[in-house]
Amino acid sequence: MSFEDFLKFVEKTIEELILYGQLHSGKDYLDYALEFKWDVQGANTVSDRENMIFEISDKVFVSPNKIYPCVDLTIEQPTQEKKLRILGRRAGYEPKEFGTGWSNRPGPFIYGIGKGIITGQVKTDSQEFTKKLIDLGLLHYRVD
Repeated sequence: MSFEDFLKFVEKTIEELILYGQLHSGKDYLDYALEFKWDVQGANTVSDRENMIFEISDKVFVSPNKIYPCVDLTIEQPTQEKKLRILGRRAGYEPKEFGTGWSNRPGPFIYGIGKGIITGQVKTDSQEFTKKLIDLGLLHYRVD
């Protein structure tokens, strides 16, 4: 996968993660400002979608055949200032070719929900909710 294609993939991933958060919370986050931070001590917060895309890509993409295969992206509870933070955590696995990741989705990203996203407005434990996530490509089941 080329770096340019990976940038597009990360952009799509951010859009999907926001949708994932919206579906779990029952709230619309389209007009919220975005922030991204790696979940490591001393990491800087990055604002602006384009900067986030480059920050994530820079730490996950090594070369066309070397991409870190397991990266958690967790959407956090929005702030009073209408900021939506995404936290990233890269596992220690060696980079490898782009493929199906731990979530059984294409690519390395695993979507997570932080504290406060689940509001009780949505029955996230229902079969209908799970089916909706599957239909939207946000949840995949591993068949072994």
